[in-house]
Amino acid sequence: MPSANTIRSVGSIDESTWRGDVLQAAALADPTSWSEDFSDEAAFMSNWSSYGWLPDGKVVSGPENMRRWWQIHGGELRGQTFGKLHPSGLTRKISGTDVRLSLRFKLEEGGMAAVGFNGPNPILEANFHLAGVHIRPSSITAWDEENLHPKGSPEAEALKRQKKMNRKFIPAAKVEKVALALGVWHDLVIEMRGRTITASIDGKQALTYVTNAGDAPKQTVQLAVGGGSRDVVNGWYDDVRFEPLEGKK
Repeated sequence: MPSANTIRSVGSIDESTWRGDVLQAAALADPTSWSEDFSDEAAFMSNWSSYGWLPDGKVVSGPENMRRWWQIHGGELRGQTFGKLHPSGLTRKISGTDVRLSLRFKLEEGGMAAVGFNGPNPILEANFHLAGVHIRPSSITAWDEENLHPKGSPEAEALKRQKKMNRKFIPAAKVEKVALALGVWHDLVIEMRGRTITASIDGKQALTYVTNAGDAPKQTVQLAVGGGSRDVVNGWYDDVRFEPLEGKK
């Protein structure tokens, strides 16, 4: 990774990226195995799509506005989020059902790293979240999705007519304790095999959870940073690698 004394702002945003039908945001990378060390700004901008919110809650578009969220600094990726707003995130195209994602991440006080997979969710009947984890200094949490109302119920049919998802987000489907130092790099490996998500941190298994829809085909991987205060919170990523696991033990 090259050294750099200046922070270069990167990324692009589509106002609808947050919606499920475009969480599989178009990226130009080969969807098979790939790696990203954030040493090439042009490749990063070509391969990744981003989303984020301003402090007033507005979703904005354009590379200039994305200076508020994602910067390459010395060959490392810094993401920013604003307080209690939804985490600012990135997506990149992938392809596979059983998959592995490895990366390095670094947390600041009050920060959170979020990593997940998106694709055609059969429960929600939409392209949306499938499975993922939220990592804080003291915990790793698997989240999940389920229906808000039984399928076929009057309430579910009403949502369908309104073109809304019959969705209930489960923010803490499973929680495990960890003890992660702040300001230092940690290794993360996430595997999806069938409906089971397994996460290892610094070479040790930290969490395993059987999801509701994790066995669906994966179309994008998602990275995000989050916080829990009104202040700007930074999170860092580097050395991201994706590989499909079909045919591998």
